[in-house]
Amino acid sequence: MTTPAQHDRDLAEGRVARLKQDLRDGLATPPADVEEMDGLVATAHRLLDAELAFDEARRRLADAELESRHAATQRAVVWFAAAPVLVPLAAAALVLFEVLSPVWLLVLVPLFGAGLWIGFAPVRRAGAVIRERTRAAWAGTVTALALAGALLPWTAAAVFTILAALGAAGTIALLWRESRLP
Repeated sequence: MTTPAQHDRDLAEGRVARLKQDLRDGLATPPADVEEMDGLVATAHRLLDAELAFDEARRRLADAELESRHAATQRAVVWFAAAPVLVPLAAAALVLFEVLSPVWLLVLVPLFGAGLWIGFAPVRRAGAVIRERTRAAWAGTVTALALAGALLPWTAAAVFTILAALGAAGTIALLWRESRLP
């Protein structure tokens, strides 16, 4: 199923191809009189107009695709932000009730802030920004899972603690990089 923008682009592309073929056919033999030459010049002018319309249709298609990606990303990051917001929030409650050491706040606060930024900061309509926000959302989710693994009392908790700290730094770095994009 094609979108209206794809349909417009396909029509413009077909018109350009048809006019190019007409121009090639007309130039295959030298024009015999002035009327044939005027017809070729008119075809060349129509070809230029059709190429401009084709370029405009391609631009509209690119804009429509970017808008579609933007809307999908804006919806998805809200779901991705759940883990980086809720896991640090639950862990902060454990710090509040003195189950965990306050040192955990060094990981929890940045991850919580990154989760809020991922989920609720507006996503600009630029391809690079959309890619960076998606990467940050994935990194934040994986970091929240590592944090959950670090909070469990088992032998691999130290490894997961290091992974959670590195993941929080990586998530923040991705969000900082997104903010620096033009």
